[in-house]
Amino acid sequence: MACILKRKSVIAVSFIAAFLFLLVVRLINEVNFPLLLNCFGQPGTKWIPFSYTYRRPLRTHYGYINVRTQEPLQLDCDLCAIVSNSGQMVGQKVGNEIDRSSCIWRMNNAPTKGYEEDVGRMTMIRVVSHTSVPLLLKNPDYFFKEANTTIYVIWGPFRNMRKDGNGIIYNMLKKTVDVYPNAQIYVTTEKRMSYCDGIFKKETGKDSRKRAECVQLRKKKEEKMNCILVKSL
Repeated sequence: MACILKRKSVIAVSFIAAFLFLLVVRLINEVNFPLLLNCFGQPGTKWIPFSYTYRRPLRTHYGYINVRTQEPLQLDCDLCAIVSNSGQMVGQKVGNEIDRSSCIWRMNNAPTKGYEEDVGRMTMIRVVSHTSVPLLLKNPDYFFKEANTTIYVIWGPFRNMRKDGNGIIYNMLKKTVDVYPNAQIYVTTEKRMSYCDGIFKKETGKDSRKRAECVQLRKKKEEKMNCILVKSL
């Protein structure tokens, strides 16, 4: 009988020792010991309570630069929801499912108000073409004041995004962050844009730069024809 009790006590002590060992390991990984860590030249880590939901560290993306601070974008996504601008989203009723994603991406000036049941309410990142920037600026309070937690990534050809005062779109964005200093607006670097152009050409066999130039040329021709028609009337 004494032998059985002794064995049970040994098991209980072993269990407690194992639990304490795991607890110590957990604390060492999460508590800041500045003196000890400085001795080994390691940066301190921050205390994280057990109830804290683990989040992965942010990744730095050097191809996207903040218009106001000139710092690169820091972002890391786990489960992404890329929401289409298509009218087929109407009636899908997937808004709640979209809002549960860790990163929610939307395009250009795609609306959410009035369509929350189908497309969700939240927007973490909005990817905007240089041609759609004027559409955002028609309602700046909605995009840059009311929804100021959204990250805006603006892409376009270098001639429109240059910072020497000759970039039309960049100048617009610069004025926007002066009015809305909390707006998180990023632009693609020339190197990143060239990389994206290469991917586009590889996937489609078409040159996105020439395509953009053709579209602009066609618009100019259409505007010229409209002017001629107006004058003739």
